[in-house]
Amino acid sequence: MRVELSYGKTGRLSCEMDPQREFVLHRGPMSRVDFRERLRRQLVNPLDFPPLEQTCISDDRVVLALDRSTPCAAELIAGVWEILEQRGVPAESIQILQPPPVNGQQFRDPRRLLPEAIREQIAWTIHDPVDPKRQAYLAATAQGERIYLARELVDADVTISLGAVAFDPVLGCRGTHSAFYPALSNAETIAKARGEGHAELGPDDARPLRQVIDEVAWLLGTLFSVQVVPGTGGGAADVFAGACESVFRRGKQLLNEYWRVPVPERVDLVVVAVDQEDAGTTWDQVGAALSAAQRIVTRGGRIVVLSELDVEPGPSLELLKSQTSARGALSAMRKMGAEDMIAATQVASAADWARVFFLSRLPGDVIDELSMAPLENDREAARLLAGEESCVLLGSAHHTWTEVEEN
Repeated sequence: MRVELSYGKTGRLSCEMDPQREFVLHRGPMSRVDFRERLRRQLVNPLDFPPLEQTCISDDRVVLALDRSTPCAAELIAGVWEILEQRGVPAESIQILQPPPVNGQQFRDPRRLLPEAIREQIAWTIHDPVDPKRQAYLAATAQGERIYLARELVDADVTISLGAVAFDPVLGCRGTHSAFYPALSNAETIAKARGEGHAELGPDDARPLRQVIDEVAWLLGTLFSVQVVPGTGGGAADVFAGACESVFRRGKQLLNEYWRVPVPERVDLVVVAVDQEDAGTTWDQVGAALSAAQRIVTRGGRIVVLSELDVEPGPSLELLKSQTSARGALSAMRKMGAEDMIAATQVASAADWARVFFLSRLPGDVIDELSMAPLENDREAARLLAGEESCVLLGSAHHTWTEVEEN
């Protein structure tokens, strides 16, 4: 039978697989073609909350906290603006606030689908966590931690979080309140929260940072959220709006249904395809895909990464070049604590566990220096699938959470 996997923006792997061969193919849900209409219905009839139009008055200052890596970000902004405009909120009273890009991200203007006449009237601000003038004291947590957030959030009359409910190595699941904290705090808080994740925990296990995030949102007084569940090809499989807890709960239900991939036992070969999203392809996506592969591949097995990544490695990944092994670089990465540490440790850990073959748009010698074998094209990748070993193929693998089922 013929198997196809899309990757990047235009890439496609196509190969013949023996139907008698033991393999699992997971592509994920298609992105909604009716996203704008679905969003409007959610804003008019939210989950456990009055319509968005009733959450503010015409002279409110409204901040839309837009999280990184949010599919359909421009569509979300346009849909929210349509409702706020009906309420009489002037464009000058609305501000879109985003955390600074990391690890090769390139933000596109989220206002690009707004009517041209008001596009520049709505402010779009990238938060600067280094500038103390851009932060304001919010309150202290129950544990006595002083919380500083972007001044725009603290001064706002209404705050709305926009983002994606997605698996996260540190939080278990990100979404809703994680748009606010720690990325819209100060540099010290961001650095303190930085970690390599909790490999021993699953998405449903309690995470201390997630609990702090929810407490910060309570202190901020935010009530309304708009969240998407990722779909294939960089789009959204669904969108929900309304009370934060209800939106998060419904989003996680669909996330588990669409993107949780259990397998009966470890396999010898895992192929992971990485989409190009609105901000391009990043090492964060590659790291997440490799982490998904490592959880289900046998020790010493093979991982094939399909991507159109063209972003140079960050400082943590650069450490791989100076080490004799991927395992030797892990300790140095942890000590450095750079912003790309999570992605770098995911890459290094996978390269230490299995043989990694990597298709990208980076020079082959760069990939080779990162303890991975470069692939020139998808035909080379297809040849790696020509054997008879057990395998799993994951489309949009950076969205997945894989696990070996307990007996």
